[in-house]
Amino acid sequence: MPTINDVAERAAVSTATVSYVINKSRYVSDELTARVLKAVSDLQFRPSRVARNLRQGKTFSLGLVLEDVTHRFAGALFKGIEESATRHGYSILISDIHGDPKREEASINLLLGQRVEGIIYAGYGQAVKLLEGLESEGVPVVVVDKPLDSPSLSSVLIDNRAGLFSALRHLKTMGYQDLIFINGMAINRNAQQRDEAFRDFLKRHGLPQVPDQVRYGNYTLQHGFQTTVKILQEKRPCRAIVCGDDTIAFGVLAALKAARKKIPEDVAVVGFDNDLFAQVMDPPLSTVLYPAREMGQVAFEVFHRRHTRKRKQPEHVVLPTKLLVRRSTDPSCRLYENIDGIPE
Repeated sequence: MPTINDVAERAAVSTATVSYVINKSRYVSDELTARVLKAVSDLQFRPSRVARNLRQGKTFSLGLVLEDVTHRFAGALFKGIEESATRHGYSILISDIHGDPKREEASINLLLGQRVEGIIYAGYGQAVKLLEGLESEGVPVVVVDKPLDSPSLSSVLIDNRAGLFSALRHLKTMGYQDLIFINGMAINRNAQQRDEAFRDFLKRHGLPQVPDQVRYGNYTLQHGFQTTVKILQEKRPCRAIVCGDDTIAFGVLAALKAARKKIPEDVAVVGFDNDLFAQVMDPPLSTVLYPAREMGQVAFEVFHRRHTRKRKQPEHVVLPTKLLVRRSTDPSCRLYENIDGIPE
């Protein structure tokens, strides 16, 4: 990331002159101003004034970047962050990128303009350099739910491999052999890790491996429904469908029922999330519990330790997952088994 020294060198002026131009704090001739602004543009220099204000000032606000605020994960994550933030007197400002990775940097800069004291980032992973630059300037950044290759950024993640392995071991124990994985977006690092885990499990346990066994798409009902319809039309062996999240799984269940398939007698289905509605589907959906609320709580505490200098080095926290077995994979399950708050 270019520094003020780089700008000064490019423009052949002093760093003080660069500061005067950027901050408009003192008169600088038109000629020198033009040289500085050209150097700023050529180097794509982002002034650290905002970052410096964050280090020196106190707004008791924290920025949260989300892929899609309408997704259940986002709501649960926010709830966890807010619970911890409230105890410390912080408010949360949310920037929603509406499922568009290209909007990430603009969303982060929008939050910085509001003088938030740090960033909790749950985007697609397309703004790593910007986030690393903020961290180097003293602005605490915590990456949530996105396994990025950046050890300088604190992170709160889940164990994707262990989570998917628990679902696959269950399916294997139940005798399901021909598996298909309807995954989420290929750009999503979680989806990539689960893809790797899926293929590794099949190879390790000698389960059938065929072309197009992993299907990528959006985390939507439509993706689950339409992909399942296509799979059924292909008439390929398919004894169980593993889903990238529960929303995809809901679409899968709908498509199977529309095709008059019995679940799990004809095709078993397992999700990844434990969406609120997973427990009341027909049949109730087996799924991997995603501790989104806990991730939010931990993410704020990591931010706070970094911000108050109680922790000088980045923290990397990995939370466990848990498989919840329900009737969509095990026909022996009682209807309301593994359902929170609903009596047997």
